[in-house]
Amino acid sequence: MIGASRVVSPADVRRYGPAGRTGVGRKSGAGTGTRHLGSWKYSHSIGGSFTLHEKRGSTGVPAVRRRRAPRRLLTTGLTALLTATGAVVVSAQPAVAAPARWVPPTSVSYTDARQQGATFTTTTEADVPVGTLETAGVKHTTRAYLTFDLTPYQGKEIIDATLRTGESAVADCDRPRELELWRTDSPATAPTWDDAPTVREKVGDLGPTAPCPAAHLELPLTRTVQQAVDAGRDSLTLMIRVPGDHEENKHHGRRLRTPGISLTANAAPDVPGALTVAGRDCAGDQVVDTATPTLTAEVTDPDASGSGLVEQVTATFAWWPVDRPDERTEWTSGAFSAPRRFQYTVPEGAMVDGGSYAFAVRAADQHATSAWSAECRFAVDTTSPAAPTVSSTDYPADDGWYGGPGIPGQFTFSAGGDTDTVRFRYTVSGQPATDVAADVPGGSATVTLTPDRDGPRTLTVEAVDLAGNRSTPTSYVFRVRTTSPTITDANPTAGFGQPRTLTFAPRMDDVVEYTYRLDDGPEQTVPAIADGTATVTITPTKPGYNTVYVRSRTAGDLPSGEGSYRFHLATKPTVSSVEYPINKFQGAVAGTPGTFVLQAGMPGVTEFVYSFDGRPAQTVAAGADGSASVGYTPTTAGIHRVTVYTRTGDGTVSETFSGTFYASRAS
Repeated sequence: MIGASRVVSPADVRRYGPAGRTGVGRKSGAGTGTRHLGSWKYSHSIGGSFTLHEKRGSTGVPAVRRRRAPRRLLTTGLTALLTATGAVVVSAQPAVAAPARWVPPTSVSYTDARQQGATFTTTTEADVPVGTLETAGVKHTTRAYLTFDLTPYQGKEIIDATLRTGESAVADCDRPRELELWRTDSPATAPTWDDAPTVREKVGDLGPTAPCPAAHLELPLTRTVQQAVDAGRDSLTLMIRVPGDHEENKHHGRRLRTPGISLTANAAPDVPGALTVAGRDCAGDQVVDTATPTLTAEVTDPDASGSGLVEQVTATFAWWPVDRPDERTEWTSGAFSAPRRFQYTVPEGAMVDGGSYAFAVRAADQHATSAWSAECRFAVDTTSPAAPTVSSTDYPADDGWYGGPGIPGQFTFSAGGDTDTVRFRYTVSGQPATDVAADVPGGSATVTLTPDRDGPRTLTVEAVDLAGNRSTPTSYVFRVRTTSPTITDANPTAGFGQPRTLTFAPRMDDVVEYTYRLDDGPEQTVPAIADGTATVTITPTKPGYNTVYVRSRTAGDLPSGEGSYRFHLATKPTVSSVEYPINKFQGAVAGTPGTFVLQAGMPGVTEFVYSFDGRPAQTVAAGADGSASVGYTPTTAGIHRVTVYTRTGDGTVSETFSGTFYASRAS
């Protein structure tokens, strides 16, 4: 650009030196100054602002080589050029915009013509010398070698690759920059001057027209890296040198920050997989029950696999009638981050009942497209099969009562020759549905069902075809006979701790035994006598309600339903009073002392725990006859409350009695 200019910072001035300094720049007036820096010059004004100007018509490389008087070097000496860790121009590592990656070399070394058998390796953070530099009066001519790992980019397209570096020290900015980049073989070990890798091709010249010293130098490497990747090479080695006779000229030497490659690579998305149609995996030919199926595919991309990079991908769905592949329809999705499952719903009217179709999917990112997936073939069937028939000899659907709870029976479902039917779905009285396959398409299936309780039961059966279409349901009602034993209590008024004699009687033929339990207690088994009955004695000790459960079993090992008998074991005490009758609206005048008689409701009672009007509970011992008397004087007219429960010597607590009594007002 001709006549360009930019404002420079005070840091630039400190780096280059103040304009107008004697022996460095040329004064252009009091308070102002101009300094020449290769193809650039900068000046400052009295107000302290600084501007960097490009010399008109300059390219940074003189068209004609002219001899000129030696000028002061920009550094403090050649020794500093070879050994300094500081830099004349300092800049941060080039910023890499996503998705570009900064690829540092895996090895950095240089060779020295003065020490031709020696190896000089350095770190990726250190500067490297190139060309001829002089230290302590001794000239060193060097070449730099950089090796980069290409294994992460095998099979990928190199979108952009640029070598980036910068100059940290320059021997003489009045001399043109001559830096060549060559591709060499990748050495097994760090090279020496005598044992250098074979040079294969020149890549280009590094920054021939950039200002001196240059904070940023770059050279395109896209073709070079792509060729190396396409050739299957695992690494790329580059050599930087000063060309020809100038390589031994100390005015052309310089020191570079370790170069790296700003690289953007792209792998095509993987071929889409895990295809489904209407929610079914594409395994063999599928049949679906809709003419507007949803097609899906999983799209992944190697660039987004565990790399933390976001890769935007699209999916193109193509579908066509199997017998008319030229009637192909394609639809491409919007872009989303991989991995992602994409889906496309076929619009209404595009497919017909009875048609056979295929679809495939391919994926694309902004640079590459995958191959098409394998075809997924399917047929559309939206016609339901005929309703099945149901039959059973164990549980006929008539007015009779058959079997019993726990007694299995066989039921047969038939498609009646409708070859669309391949399976049946059935449920009994609202229980979860179960599927069973037909023996052949249009055939039948037999299942064994065991009723869990007696009474009428409803078996609902549907025929199902390959597409999943279901027929009108068939309802089959059968009746399950009551088989649970009866229980007779010979002492139904027995109290707490008193035995009860229970008789079990069958509702089935050939009963040989009974299994029973009291509440959640252990089960016990007793044999039946000749008439099929059995008698047991129980002594319940749980206050309140108790339940006995019993089942019978026949000589043929048929179980019965479960019978039950529930009874109440009264343990609640009673309370009586002459002065204040319990649960009546009559009583002595408030303030009259009352006597309350407490009577146990179960044997073995040793104490009563009672409370009047919610006051703290008190305890009184029970007499030998299971009773006790306590006194209480209500002080206010109206309704009062008494609560009492008992406790036996072994700690058994009775039910609680709660009653009211009434204290009258004085007349």
